[in-house]
Amino acid sequence: MEWTESIVVDRPVDVVHAAVADENVLMRWSAWPAATGYTCSVEGDGRSIGSCIVFRDTDGVEQGRQRLERVSDDRVEYRLTNRGPGGRVLHPEVDFRLEPLGEARTRVHLDFRNDLPLPPLVRQVVGTLLARRVRALHVKDLQDLKAHVESRPVAR
Repeated sequence: MEWTESIVVDRPVDVVHAAVADENVLMRWSAWPAATGYTCSVEGDGRSIGSCIVFRDTDGVEQGRQRLERVSDDRVEYRLTNRGPGGRVLHPEVDFRLEPLGEARTRVHLDFRNDLPLPPLVRQVVGTLLARRVRALHVKDLQDLKAHVESRPVAR
């Protein structure tokens, strides 16, 4: 599975960058905790490479981790380890690419990749079903990011 979703945020790239490169801030706007019912906590400072968001189910059992892998001025990369269908371990990749549109706007691209460890036919069926839900949550994530960042006053 692989796709890119994009949105334009009416804030400068540095403001948007701060909202996606700090896991503590990311958890304030992310659609995933509410959608999954998982509780989330940050291990590490949330801004350093190797920091992780840890997802736990209602019984407190760890269901996944989102690790901050790489940060540059125009890109923030996360690598995940999650329990997927049938208890299989999945390793999705989520990258935020930030494209300045002048001084006050930013186009945010969310790139998603995930190879499902399943036989080809099963992978296609499961991938189609998972893609609907996951992609819809990525769209919601971008909308929530936009709302979060744009609700903050512009520094002058």
